[in-house]
Amino acid sequence: MVFLIKKFLYSFIISFLLVSSVPVLNTEKAIAQEKAIIINTESLNVRNGPGLSFSVAKQVRKGDEFQVISSEKDWYEIKLNSSKTGWVANWLVTLKPGSSAKKGTVTEDGLRVRDGAGTNYSVVATLTNGEEVSIIEEQGNWYKISADLIAGWVHKDYIAGDAPETEDSETVSNVQPDNWTGISTDNSLNVRNSPGLHGSIIGKLNKGDKVSVTGSVSGWFRIGFGGMEGWVSSQYIEKPSSASKPPANQVSYGKVIINSLNIRKNPNLNGKVVGSVKQGEVYEILEEKNNWYKLSLKGGKTGWAAGWYMEKTVAEKPQKEQSTSKAEEVQILYNGTNLRSSASTNSAIVARASSGETFPIKKKTGEWYEVSLKNGQTGFVASWIVSVSGSSDSAPVNKPKSGGLKGKTILIDPGHGGRDSGTIGYRGTFEKELTLSTSQILYDLLKNAGADVILTRNDDSYSSLNTRVALAHYHDSDAFISIHYDSISDSSVKGYTAYYYHQYQKELSQTVLGSLAKSLSSRNRGLKQGDYFVIRENKQPAVLLELGYLSNPSEEALTRTHSFQDMAARSIYNGLDEYFSE
Repeated sequence: MVFLIKKFLYSFIISFLLVSSVPVLNTEKAIAQEKAIIINTESLNVRNGPGLSFSVAKQVRKGDEFQVISSEKDWYEIKLNSSKTGWVANWLVTLKPGSSAKKGTVTEDGLRVRDGAGTNYSVVATLTNGEEVSIIEEQGNWYKISADLIAGWVHKDYIAGDAPETEDSETVSNVQPDNWTGISTDNSLNVRNSPGLHGSIIGKLNKGDKVSVTGSVSGWFRIGFGGMEGWVSSQYIEKPSSASKPPANQVSYGKVIINSLNIRKNPNLNGKVVGSVKQGEVYEILEEKNNWYKLSLKGGKTGWAAGWYMEKTVAEKPQKEQSTSKAEEVQILYNGTNLRSSASTNSAIVARASSGETFPIKKKTGEWYEVSLKNGQTGFVASWIVSVSGSSDSAPVNKPKSGGLKGKTILIDPGHGGRDSGTIGYRGTFEKELTLSTSQILYDLLKNAGADVILTRNDDSYSSLNTRVALAHYHDSDAFISIHYDSISDSSVKGYTAYYYHQYQKELSQTVLGSLAKSLSSRNRGLKQGDYFVIRENKQPAVLLELGYLSNPSEEALTRTHSFQDMAARSIYNGLDEYFSE
Protein backbone atom coordinates (compact mmCIF):
# COMPACT_ATOMS: atom_id res chain seq x y z
CA MET A 1 0.00 0.00 0.00
CA VAL A 2 2.82 2.40 0.87
CA PHE A 3 4.46 1.50 -2.43
CA LEU A 4 1.30 2.40 -4.39
CA ILE A 5 1.01 5.77 -2.60
CA LYS A 6 4.65 6.60 -3.35
CA LYS A 7 4.18 5.61 -7.00
CA PHE A 8 1.08 7.83 -7.26
CA LEU A 9 2.85 10.82 -5.68
CA TYR A 10 5.86 10.37 -7.97
CA SER A 11 3.66 10.29 -11.07
CA PHE A 12 1.74 13.38 -9.89
CA ILE A 13 4.92 15.41 -9.27
CA ILE A 14 6.37 14.51 -12.68
CA SER A 15 3.13 15.42 -14.43
CA PHE A 16 2.95 18.76 -12.57
CA LEU A 17 6.51 19.66 -13.54
CA LEU A 18 5.88 18.85 -17.18
CA VAL A 19 2.72 20.92 -17.33
CA SER A 20 4.16 23.89 -15.44
CA SER A 21 7.19 24.02 -17.73
CA VAL A 22 5.05 24.75 -20.80
CA PRO A 23 5.33 28.52 -21.40
CA VAL A 24 2.31 30.74 -21.95
CA LEU A 25 2.12 31.46 -25.67
CA ASN A 26 2.81 35.07 -26.60
CA THR A 27 0.37 35.70 -29.43
CA GLU A 28 2.22 38.68 -30.89
CA LYS A 29 5.48 36.77 -30.92
CA ALA A 30 3.90 33.67 -32.37
CA ILE A 31 2.46 35.69 -35.21
CA ALA A 32 5.80 37.44 -35.72
CA GLN A 33 7.58 34.10 -35.98
CA GLU A 34 5.48 33.25 -39.00
CA LYS A 35 6.90 36.30 -40.81
CA ALA A 36 10.07 36.62 -42.81
CA ILE A 37 11.71 39.77 -44.15
CA ILE A 38 13.96 40.54 -47.11
CA ILE A 39 16.69 43.20 -46.89
CA ASN A 40 16.12 46.06 -49.38
CA THR A 41 19.32 48.11 -49.13
CA GLU A 42 22.85 47.25 -50.30
CA SER A 43 24.11 47.14 -46.72
CA LEU A 44 22.01 47.34 -43.55
CA ASN A 45 23.10 47.66 -39.92
CA VAL A 46 21.57 45.15 -37.52
CA ARG A 47 21.47 46.76 -34.07
CA ASN A 48 21.37 45.44 -30.50
CA GLY A 49 18.07 47.19 -29.78
CA PRO A 50 15.09 48.84 -31.49
CA GLY A 51 16.57 52.24 -32.31
CA LEU A 52 19.39 54.07 -34.12
CA SER A 53 21.09 54.80 -30.78
CA PHE A 54 21.86 51.09 -30.18
CA SER A 55 25.22 49.69 -31.23
CA VAL A 56 25.65 47.76 -34.48
CA ALA A 57 25.72 44.00 -33.98
CA LYS A 58 26.20 42.96 -37.59
CA GLN A 59 25.82 44.09 -41.19
CA VAL A 60 23.60 42.23 -43.67
CA ARG A 61 23.26 42.62 -47.41
CA LYS A 62 20.53 43.20 -49.96
CA GLY A 63 18.43 40.11 -50.64
CA ASP A 64 19.24 38.37 -47.33
CA GLU A 65 16.20 36.77 -45.68
CA PHE A 66 15.56 36.46 -41.94
CA GLN A 67 12.83 35.16 -39.65
CA VAL A 68 11.04 37.83 -37.58
CA ILE A 69 10.95 37.11 -33.84
CA SER A 70 9.05 40.18 -32.60
CA SER A 71 8.43 43.84 -33.39
CA GLU A 72 8.51 47.15 -31.53
CA LYS A 73 7.26 50.36 -33.17
CA ASP A 74 9.32 50.82 -36.38
CA TRP A 75 11.68 47.90 -35.73
CA TYR A 76 11.75 44.13 -36.29
CA GLU A 77 13.70 41.70 -34.10
CA ILE A 78 15.19 39.07 -36.42
CA LYS A 79 16.89 35.73 -35.86
CA LEU A 80 20.55 35.89 -36.92
CA ASN A 81 21.51 32.36 -35.85
CA SER A 82 20.44 29.71 -33.33
CA SER A 83 21.57 31.83 -30.38
CA LYS A 84 21.61 35.45 -31.52
CA THR A 85 19.00 38.03 -32.56
CA GLY A 86 19.18 41.65 -33.68
CA TRP A 87 16.99 44.58 -34.71
CA VAL A 88 16.44 46.16 -38.13
CA ALA A 89 14.41 49.22 -39.22
CA ASN A 90 11.15 48.10 -40.84
CA TRP A 91 11.34 50.87 -43.46
CA LEU A 92 14.45 49.26 -44.96
CA VAL A 93 13.05 45.75 -45.37
CA THR A 94 10.09 44.06 -47.05
CA LEU A 95 7.85 41.43 -45.50
CA LYS A 96 8.19 38.27 -47.51
CA PRO A 97 4.73 37.19 -48.70
CA GLY A 98 3.63 33.59 -48.29
CA SER A 99 3.82 31.24 -51.26
CA SER A 100 0.06 31.41 -51.58
CA ALA A 101 -0.01 35.23 -51.77
CA LYS A 102 -1.90 36.60 -54.76
CA LYS A 103 -0.69 39.48 -56.88
CA GLY A 104 -2.66 42.66 -57.44
CA THR A 105 -2.26 45.97 -59.25
CA VAL A 106 -3.07 49.41 -57.85
CA THR A 107 -5.71 51.20 -59.94
CA GLU A 108 -5.67 54.62 -58.25
CA ASP A 109 -2.92 57.20 -57.75
CA GLY A 110 -2.32 58.20 -54.14
CA LEU A 111 -3.93 55.02 -52.76
CA ARG A 112 -3.61 55.23 -48.97
CA VAL A 113 -2.04 52.34 -47.10
CA ARG A 114 -3.24 52.12 -43.50
CA ASP A 115 -2.04 50.25 -40.42
CA GLY A 116 -5.42 48.52 -40.02
CA ALA A 117 -8.46 47.38 -42.01
CA GLY A 118 -10.53 50.57 -41.88
CA THR A 119 -10.52 54.30 -42.62
CA ASN A 120 -10.15 55.05 -38.91
CA TYR A 121 -6.58 53.69 -38.96
CA SER A 122 -3.54 55.89 -39.60
CA VAL A 123 -2.11 56.29 -43.11
CA VAL A 124 1.41 54.83 -43.27
CA ALA A 125 2.16 55.28 -46.99
CA THR A 126 0.64 55.85 -50.43
CA LEU A 127 0.81 53.82 -53.64
CA THR A 128 0.69 54.96 -57.25
CA ASN A 129 -1.42 53.72 -60.14
CA GLY A 130 0.09 50.59 -61.70
CA GLU A 131 2.19 49.43 -58.75
CA GLU A 132 2.15 45.67 -58.16
CA VAL A 133 1.47 44.36 -54.65
CA SER A 134 1.26 40.98 -52.92
CA ILE A 135 -2.09 40.29 -51.27
CA ILE A 136 -1.32 38.62 -47.94
CA GLU A 137 -4.69 38.64 -46.20
CA GLU A 138 -8.33 39.60 -46.76
CA GLN A 139 -10.67 41.12 -44.16
CA GLY A 140 -14.09 42.36 -45.27
CA ASN A 141 -13.55 45.02 -47.94
CA TRP A 142 -9.84 45.32 -47.18
CA TYR A 143 -6.66 43.62 -48.36
CA LYS A 144 -3.47 43.37 -46.35
CA ILE A 145 -0.73 43.94 -48.92
CA SER A 146 3.03 43.93 -49.15
CA ALA A 147 4.87 46.18 -51.59
CA ASP A 148 8.30 47.69 -51.96
CA LEU A 149 9.30 48.98 -48.48
CA ILE A 150 5.79 48.90 -47.01
CA ALA A 151 3.08 46.63 -45.67
CA GLY A 152 -0.43 47.60 -44.65
CA TRP A 153 -4.11 47.61 -45.53
CA VAL A 154 -5.83 49.02 -48.64
CA HIS A 155 -9.45 49.00 -49.82
CA LYS A 156 -10.34 46.22 -52.26
CA ASP A 157 -11.95 48.60 -54.73
CA TYR A 158 -8.57 49.99 -55.74
CA ILE A 159 -6.74 46.70 -56.32
CA ALA A 160 -7.18 44.75 -59.57
CA GLY A 161 -6.73 41.01 -59.20
CA ASP A 162 -4.92 40.60 -62.49
CA ALA A 163 -2.31 42.83 -64.03
CA PRO A 164 -3.77 45.09 -66.71
CA GLU A 165 -3.41 43.88 -70.24
CA THR A 166 -1.06 45.65 -72.59
CA GLU A 167 -2.47 47.58 -75.49
CA ASP A 168 -2.38 45.58 -78.71
CA SER A 169 -1.56 46.93 -82.15
CA GLU A 170 -5.26 47.10 -83.05
CA THR A 171 -5.92 49.45 -80.08
CA VAL A 172 -2.97 51.67 -80.99
CA SER A 173 -4.22 51.83 -84.57
CA ASN A 174 -7.49 53.31 -83.27
CA VAL A 175 -5.80 56.51 -82.09
CA GLN A 176 -7.98 59.60 -82.49
CA PRO A 177 -5.88 62.46 -83.90
CA ASP A 178 -5.54 65.65 -81.84
CA ASN A 179 -3.54 68.84 -82.01
CA TRP A 180 -3.43 70.99 -78.89
CA THR A 181 -1.11 71.99 -76.05
CA GLY A 182 -1.58 70.34 -72.67
CA ILE A 183 -0.14 70.95 -69.21
CA SER A 184 1.02 68.23 -66.81
CA THR A 185 -0.82 68.39 -63.48
CA ASP A 186 1.38 65.86 -61.68
CA ASN A 187 5.00 65.70 -60.57
CA SER A 188 7.11 62.87 -62.06
CA LEU A 189 4.40 61.83 -64.54
CA ASN A 190 5.64 58.75 -66.41
CA VAL A 191 5.98 58.99 -70.19
CA ARG A 192 5.71 55.53 -71.81
CA ASN A 193 6.48 54.12 -75.25
CA SER A 194 2.95 52.68 -75.62
CA PRO A 195 -0.52 53.49 -74.23
CA GLY A 196 -0.73 51.30 -71.14
CA LEU A 197 0.85 50.66 -67.75
CA HIS A 198 3.07 47.97 -69.23
CA GLY A 199 4.63 50.36 -71.70
CA SER A 200 8.29 51.05 -70.95
CA ILE A 201 8.99 54.35 -69.17
CA ILE A 202 11.05 56.60 -71.46
CA GLY A 203 10.96 59.77 -69.37
CA LYS A 204 9.01 61.91 -66.93
CA LEU A 205 7.08 65.19 -66.91
CA ASN A 206 7.06 67.66 -64.05
CA LYS A 207 4.02 69.56 -62.87
CA GLY A 208 3.44 72.53 -65.18
CA ASP A 209 5.35 71.09 -68.16
CA LYS A 210 3.70 71.90 -71.51
CA VAL A 211 3.40 69.20 -74.20
CA SER A 212 1.90 68.89 -77.68
CA VAL A 213 -0.97 66.37 -77.64
CA THR A 214 -1.20 64.65 -81.05
CA GLY A 215 -3.65 61.82 -80.35
CA SER A 216 -5.67 59.85 -77.80
CA VAL A 217 -6.83 56.28 -77.15
CA SER A 218 -8.45 54.52 -74.16
CA GLY A 219 -7.54 57.11 -71.52
CA TRP A 220 -4.05 57.84 -72.87
CA PHE A 221 -2.67 60.86 -74.76
CA ARG A 222 0.04 60.64 -77.41
CA ILE A 223 2.46 63.53 -76.96
CA GLY A 224 5.57 64.96 -78.55
CA PHE A 225 8.46 64.11 -76.25
CA GLY A 226 12.08 65.01 -76.96
CA GLY A 227 11.72 64.63 -80.71
CA MET A 228 9.92 61.31 -80.24
CA GLU A 229 6.40 60.14 -79.45
CA GLY A 230 5.36 59.16 -75.95
CA TRP A 231 2.20 58.26 -74.06
CA VAL A 232 0.84 59.65 -70.79
CA SER A 233 -2.31 59.02 -68.77
CA SER A 234 -5.00 61.48 -69.90
CA GLN A 235 -6.11 62.17 -66.31
CA TYR A 236 -2.89 64.11 -65.63
CA ILE A 237 -2.96 66.36 -68.71
CA GLU A 238 -5.28 69.33 -68.90
CA LYS A 239 -5.93 72.11 -71.39
CA PRO A 240 -4.93 75.56 -70.16
CA SER A 241 -8.00 77.69 -69.54
CA SER A 242 -6.20 80.74 -70.84
CA ALA A 243 -2.76 81.78 -71.96
CA SER A 244 -1.78 82.88 -68.48
CA LYS A 245 1.67 84.24 -67.82
CA PRO A 246 3.62 83.49 -64.64
CA PRO A 247 3.66 86.29 -62.07
CA ALA A 248 6.08 89.05 -62.97
CA ASN A 249 8.09 88.40 -59.81
CA GLN A 250 8.61 84.69 -60.53
CA VAL A 251 10.92 82.81 -62.86
CA SER A 252 11.53 79.13 -63.69
CA TYR A 253 14.94 77.57 -63.16
CA GLY A 254 16.38 74.24 -64.29
CA LYS A 255 19.03 72.33 -62.35
CA VAL A 256 21.17 69.85 -64.33
CA ILE A 257 20.92 66.34 -62.83
CA ILE A 258 23.39 64.40 -65.02
CA ASN A 259 27.17 64.76 -65.32
CA SER A 260 27.10 66.60 -68.65
CA LEU A 261 24.10 67.77 -70.68
CA ASN A 262 24.29 68.90 -74.31
CA ILE A 263 22.93 72.30 -75.28
CA ARG A 264 21.36 72.27 -78.75
CA LYS A 265 20.40 74.88 -81.31
CA ASN A 266 16.87 73.47 -81.68
CA PRO A 267 14.49 71.71 -79.24
CA ASN A 268 15.04 68.13 -80.45
CA LEU A 269 17.71 65.43 -80.49
CA ASN A 270 18.60 66.31 -84.10
CA GLY A 271 19.47 69.88 -83.14
CA LYS A 272 23.12 70.89 -83.50
CA VAL A 273 25.12 70.67 -80.26
CA VAL A 274 26.38 74.16 -79.42
CA GLY A 275 27.69 73.53 -75.91
CA SER A 276 27.19 71.65 -72.66
CA VAL A 277 26.35 72.29 -69.01
CA LYS A 278 27.46 70.43 -65.88
CA GLN A 279 25.67 68.60 -63.07
CA GLY A 280 24.38 70.88 -60.33
CA GLU A 281 24.45 74.05 -62.45
CA VAL A 282 21.25 76.12 -62.44
CA TYR A 283 19.94 78.18 -65.37
CA GLU A 284 16.91 80.36 -65.98
CA ILE A 285 14.30 78.73 -68.26
CA LEU A 286 13.17 81.23 -70.91
CA GLU A 287 10.81 78.96 -72.85
CA GLU A 288 9.45 75.41 -72.87
CA LYS A 289 8.57 73.26 -75.87
CA ASN A 290 7.73 69.53 -75.84
CA ASN A 291 9.70 69.05 -72.61
CA TRP A 292 12.73 70.93 -73.93
CA TYR A 293 13.92 73.99 -71.99
CA LYS A 294 15.39 77.09 -73.60
CA LEU A 295 18.07 78.22 -71.17
CA SER A 296 19.66 81.58 -70.51
CA LEU A 297 23.39 80.83 -70.65
CA LYS A 298 26.50 82.79 -69.77
CA GLY A 299 27.53 85.61 -72.07
CA GLY A 300 23.95 86.36 -73.08
CA LYS A 301 23.68 83.16 -75.12
CA THR A 302 20.70 80.80 -75.21
CA GLY A 303 20.22 77.13 -76.09
CA TRP A 304 17.91 74.16 -75.70
CA ALA A 305 18.35 71.32 -73.18
CA ALA A 306 16.36 68.11 -72.65
CA GLY A 307 13.93 68.83 -69.80
CA TRP A 308 13.95 65.24 -68.55
CA TYR A 309 17.58 65.73 -67.49
CA MET A 310 16.80 68.84 -65.45
CA GLU A 311 15.01 69.51 -62.17
CA LYS A 312 12.63 72.42 -62.58
CA THR A 313 11.76 74.88 -59.82
CA VAL A 314 9.85 78.15 -59.72
CA ALA A 315 11.20 80.91 -57.51
CA GLU A 316 11.16 84.64 -57.03
CA LYS A 317 13.36 86.65 -59.34
CA PRO A 318 16.57 87.56 -57.54
CA GLN A 319 17.33 91.23 -57.24
CA LYS A 320 20.02 92.57 -59.51
CA GLU A 321 23.49 92.60 -58.05
CA GLN A 322 24.21 95.92 -56.40
CA SER A 323 27.36 97.74 -57.37
CA THR A 324 29.54 99.06 -54.58
CA SER A 325 28.60 102.60 -55.56
CA LYS A 326 24.86 102.05 -55.20
CA ALA A 327 23.10 103.97 -52.46
CA GLU A 328 22.02 102.16 -49.32
CA GLU A 329 18.57 100.62 -49.20
CA VAL A 330 16.27 99.33 -46.49
CA GLN A 331 14.63 95.96 -46.95
CA ILE A 332 11.26 95.39 -45.30
CA LEU A 333 11.17 92.36 -42.98
CA TYR A 334 7.47 92.06 -42.23
CA ASN A 335 4.25 92.29 -44.23
CA GLY A 336 2.16 95.39 -43.51
CA THR A 337 5.06 97.54 -42.29
CA ASN A 338 3.94 101.17 -41.82
CA LEU A 339 5.72 103.95 -43.71
CA ARG A 340 5.01 107.26 -41.94
CA SER A 341 5.03 110.97 -42.71
CA SER A 342 7.71 111.73 -40.09
CA ALA A 343 10.11 109.99 -37.70
CA SER A 344 7.54 109.08 -35.06
CA THR A 345 5.08 106.29 -34.36
CA ASN A 346 2.45 109.01 -33.78
CA SER A 347 2.75 110.41 -37.31
CA ALA A 348 0.37 109.60 -40.16
CA ILE A 349 0.77 106.42 -42.20
CA VAL A 350 1.47 107.31 -45.85
CA ALA A 351 1.94 103.74 -47.18
CA ARG A 352 2.30 100.12 -46.18
CA ALA A 353 5.06 97.82 -47.43
CA SER A 354 5.34 94.07 -47.86
CA SER A 355 8.06 91.70 -46.73
CA GLY A 356 11.04 91.80 -49.11
CA GLU A 357 10.36 95.26 -50.60
CA THR A 358 13.30 97.67 -50.79
CA PHE A 359 13.47 101.48 -50.66
CA PRO A 360 16.48 103.81 -51.22
CA ILE A 361 17.63 105.62 -48.07
CA LYS A 362 17.72 109.42 -48.24
CA LYS A 363 19.03 109.96 -44.72
CA LYS A 364 18.83 108.66 -41.17
CA THR A 365 17.01 110.59 -38.43
CA GLY A 366 17.65 109.08 -35.00
CA GLU A 367 16.29 105.53 -35.09
CA TRP A 368 14.33 106.18 -38.30
CA TYR A 369 15.20 106.04 -42.00
CA GLU A 370 13.80 108.53 -44.48
CA VAL A 371 13.25 106.60 -47.71
CA SER A 372 12.16 107.33 -51.27
CA LEU A 373 8.80 105.82 -52.16
CA LYS A 374 7.83 104.51 -55.59
CA ASN A 375 5.40 107.40 -56.17
CA GLY A 376 8.21 109.93 -55.79
CA GLN A 377 7.25 110.97 -52.26
CA THR A 378 9.21 110.22 -49.09
CA GLY A 379 8.36 108.22 -46.01
CA PHE A 380 9.88 107.20 -42.70
CA VAL A 381 10.39 103.66 -41.41
CA ALA A 382 11.68 102.48 -38.03
CA SER A 383 15.21 101.05 -38.15
CA TRP A 384 14.32 98.12 -35.88
CA ILE A 385 11.96 96.55 -38.43
CA VAL A 386 14.16 96.70 -41.55
CA SER A 387 17.47 95.39 -42.82
CA VAL A 388 19.99 97.72 -44.47
CA SER A 389 22.03 96.86 -47.57
CA GLY A 390 24.36 98.89 -49.76
CA SER A 391 27.96 99.93 -50.25
CA SER A 392 28.74 100.51 -46.60
CA ASP A 393 27.25 97.16 -45.59
CA SER A 394 28.71 94.84 -48.22
CA ALA A 395 31.43 93.14 -46.21
CA PRO A 396 30.78 90.07 -44.10
CA VAL A 397 30.89 90.47 -40.35
CA ASN A 398 33.78 88.76 -38.57
CA LYS A 399 32.32 87.60 -35.28
CA PRO A 400 34.09 85.77 -32.44
CA LYS A 401 33.37 82.03 -32.36
CA SER A 402 34.61 81.13 -28.90
CA GLY A 403 32.55 80.75 -25.74
CA GLY A 404 30.15 77.99 -26.73
CA LEU A 405 26.52 78.18 -27.76
CA LYS A 406 25.23 80.22 -24.83
CA GLY A 407 24.26 83.70 -25.97
CA LYS A 408 24.95 83.01 -29.64
CA THR A 409 22.27 84.05 -32.16
CA ILE A 410 21.37 81.12 -34.39
CA LEU A 411 18.93 81.60 -37.26
CA ILE A 412 17.30 78.37 -38.48
CA ASP A 413 15.70 78.42 -41.92
CA PRO A 414 13.19 75.58 -42.58
CA GLY A 415 13.22 75.49 -46.39
CA HIS A 416 10.07 76.26 -48.43
CA GLY A 417 6.62 76.54 -46.78
CA GLY A 418 3.10 77.67 -47.60
CA ARG A 419 2.46 77.71 -51.34
CA ASP A 420 6.02 76.45 -51.93
CA SER A 421 5.98 72.75 -51.02
CA GLY A 422 9.57 72.13 -52.10
CA THR A 423 10.27 68.75 -53.63
CA ILE A 424 7.66 65.99 -53.37
CA GLY A 425 8.91 62.53 -52.41
CA TYR A 426 8.53 59.19 -54.16
CA ARG A 427 5.51 58.41 -51.99
CA GLY A 428 4.17 61.94 -51.68
CA THR A 429 6.16 63.43 -48.78
CA PHE A 430 6.29 67.25 -48.87
CA GLU A 431 9.78 68.63 -48.28
CA LYS A 432 8.34 71.68 -46.48
CA GLU A 433 6.89 69.43 -43.74
CA LEU A 434 10.18 67.63 -43.04
CA THR A 435 12.23 70.84 -43.02
CA LEU A 436 9.91 72.37 -40.43
CA SER A 437 9.76 69.36 -38.10
CA THR A 438 13.56 68.88 -38.24
CA SER A 439 14.13 72.60 -37.61
CA GLN A 440 11.80 72.60 -34.61
CA ILE A 441 13.79 69.77 -32.99
CA LEU A 442 17.02 71.72 -33.60
CA TYR A 443 15.37 74.87 -32.21
CA ASP A 444 14.57 73.13 -28.90
CA LEU A 445 18.09 71.71 -28.57
CA LEU A 446 19.76 75.09 -29.13
CA LYS A 447 17.28 76.94 -26.91
CA ASN A 448 18.00 74.55 -24.05
CA ALA A 449 21.72 75.26 -24.48
CA GLY A 450 21.15 78.98 -23.92
CA ALA A 451 21.35 80.16 -27.53
CA ASP A 452 19.14 82.93 -28.89
CA VAL A 453 17.30 81.04 -31.66
CA ILE A 454 15.12 82.46 -34.45
CA LEU A 455 13.11 80.48 -37.02
CA THR A 456 12.43 82.07 -40.42
CA ARG A 457 9.03 80.32 -40.18
CA ASN A 458 7.41 78.31 -37.39
CA ASP A 459 4.36 77.07 -39.30
CA ASP A 460 3.26 76.22 -42.84
CA SER A 461 3.68 79.76 -44.16
CA TYR A 462 5.52 81.24 -47.13
CA SER A 463 8.56 83.45 -46.61
CA SER A 464 10.50 84.95 -49.51
CA LEU A 465 14.20 84.23 -49.96
CA ASN A 466 14.90 87.95 -49.53
CA THR A 467 13.16 87.97 -46.16
CA ARG A 468 15.05 84.91 -44.90
CA VAL A 469 18.39 86.54 -45.65
CA ALA A 470 17.25 89.92 -44.35
CA LEU A 471 16.34 88.34 -41.01
CA ALA A 472 19.88 86.98 -40.71
CA HIS A 473 21.29 90.46 -41.29
CA TYR A 474 18.77 92.18 -39.04
CA HIS A 475 19.47 89.87 -36.11
CA ASP A 476 23.22 89.85 -36.89
CA SER A 477 23.16 86.06 -36.55
CA ASP A 478 26.26 84.15 -35.54
CA ALA A 479 25.17 81.25 -37.76
CA PHE A 480 22.48 80.70 -40.41
CA ILE A 481 21.33 77.07 -40.93
CA SER A 482 19.07 76.37 -43.92
CA ILE A 483 17.44 72.91 -43.73
CA HIS A 484 16.41 71.10 -46.92
CA TYR A 485 15.77 67.64 -48.38
CA ASP A 486 16.80 66.75 -51.92
CA SER A 487 15.31 65.04 -54.97
CA ILE A 488 16.52 63.75 -58.35
CA SER A 489 15.08 61.67 -61.19
CA ASP A 490 17.37 58.71 -60.35
CA SER A 491 15.60 57.03 -57.40
CA SER A 492 18.76 55.13 -56.35
CA VAL A 493 20.64 58.30 -55.35
CA LYS A 494 20.81 58.91 -51.59
CA GLY A 495 22.81 60.78 -48.97
CA TYR A 496 23.34 64.21 -47.40
CA THR A 497 25.25 67.28 -48.61
CA ALA A 498 26.46 70.58 -47.15
CA TYR A 499 26.69 73.76 -49.28
CA TYR A 500 28.50 77.05 -48.77
CA TYR A 501 28.98 79.96 -51.19
CA HIS A 502 31.48 82.39 -49.64
CA GLN A 503 34.81 81.38 -48.13
CA TYR A 504 33.78 82.84 -44.76
CA GLN A 505 30.98 80.24 -44.68
CA LYS A 506 33.19 77.24 -45.41
CA GLU A 507 34.42 76.53 -41.88
CA LEU A 508 30.91 76.37 -40.43
CA SER A 509 29.77 74.12 -43.29
CA GLN A 510 32.72 71.76 -42.87
CA THR A 511 32.18 71.45 -39.13
CA VAL A 512 28.46 70.70 -39.38
CA LEU A 513 29.01 68.21 -42.21
CA GLY A 514 31.66 66.42 -40.14
CA SER A 515 29.21 66.09 -37.27
CA LEU A 516 26.52 64.66 -39.58
CA ALA A 517 29.04 62.11 -40.88
CA LYS A 518 29.63 60.82 -37.35
CA SER A 519 25.95 59.96 -36.82
CA LEU A 520 24.11 59.37 -40.10
CA SER A 521 24.52 56.01 -41.82
CA SER A 522 23.57 57.34 -45.26
CA ARG A 523 26.15 58.37 -47.88
CA ASN A 524 28.17 61.52 -47.18
CA ARG A 525 28.01 63.39 -50.51
CA GLY A 526 30.51 65.94 -49.28
CA LEU A 527 30.97 69.70 -49.00
CA LYS A 528 30.13 71.68 -52.14
CA GLN A 529 29.97 75.28 -53.25
CA GLY A 530 26.35 75.99 -54.17
CA ASP A 531 24.84 79.03 -55.86
CA TYR A 532 21.79 79.25 -53.58
CA PHE A 533 20.24 82.64 -52.79
CA VAL A 534 20.06 82.22 -49.00
CA ILE A 535 23.82 81.60 -48.74
CA ARG A 536 24.99 83.65 -51.75
CA GLU A 537 23.32 86.85 -50.49
CA ASN A 538 24.14 86.16 -46.84
CA LYS A 539 26.82 88.16 -45.03
CA GLN A 540 26.72 85.84 -42.01
CA PRO A 541 28.38 82.42 -41.53
CA ALA A 542 25.84 80.17 -43.26
CA VAL A 543 25.30 76.61 -44.48
CA LEU A 544 22.57 74.99 -46.59
CA LEU A 545 22.03 71.33 -45.73
CA GLU A 546 20.36 68.69 -47.91
CA LEU A 547 19.67 65.90 -45.39
CA GLY A 548 18.42 63.15 -47.71
CA TYR A 549 16.81 62.28 -51.04
CA LEU A 550 13.01 62.05 -50.97
CA SER A 551 13.19 60.65 -54.50
CA ASN A 552 14.77 57.49 -53.03
CA PRO A 553 11.89 55.45 -51.52
CA SER A 554 14.08 53.92 -48.79
CA GLU A 555 15.56 57.25 -47.78
CA GLU A 556 12.16 58.96 -47.96
CA ALA A 557 10.76 56.41 -45.50
CA LEU A 558 13.79 56.89 -43.24
CA THR A 559 13.68 60.69 -43.20
CA ARG A 560 9.99 60.67 -42.21
CA THR A 561 10.78 58.95 -38.91
CA HIS A 562 11.22 60.98 -35.73
CA SER A 563 14.36 58.99 -34.90
CA PHE A 564 16.11 60.15 -38.09
CA GLN A 565 15.07 63.78 -37.70
CA ASP A 566 16.15 63.75 -34.06
CA MET A 567 19.54 62.30 -34.98
CA ALA A 568 20.02 64.81 -37.82
CA ALA A 569 19.08 67.73 -35.54
CA ARG A 570 21.40 66.51 -32.78
CA SER A 571 24.23 66.16 -35.30
CA ILE A 572 23.73 69.76 -36.47
CA TYR A 573 23.57 70.88 -32.83
CA ASN A 574 26.84 69.05 -32.06
CA GLY A 575 28.46 70.63 -35.11
CA LEU A 576 27.44 74.11 -33.99
CA ASP A 577 28.66 73.40 -30.46
CA GLU A 578 32.03 72.34 -31.87
CA TYR A 579 32.19 75.39 -34.17
CA PHE A 580 31.57 77.82 -31.30
CA SER A 581 33.96 76.06 -28.91
CA GLU A 582 37.10 76.54 -30.98
